[in-house]
Amino acid sequence: MVSLRLDPATDRKLALEAKRVGRTKSAIARTALVEWLDEQEDIRLAEERLGRLESGKSRTYTLEEVERRLGLAR
Repeated sequence: MVSLRLDPATDRKLALEAKRVGRTKSAIARTALVEWLDEQEDIRLAEERLGRLESGKSRTYTLEEVERRLGLAR
């Protein structure tokens, strides 16, 4: 369980938007937090992948290489 304190201006904006879209403030905050967490995970994974590429522990493949390897070459 999480409690969230917002400054009055942000709380007003959230309340107005919740009313406009017919959702609760909690539902909007929950959706926004889940999306933010997903984005943070994507960023972390991308940074890890980039680090592996830069250190030579991983490599990239061209579309042609992938097609050839999968027997899809034209």
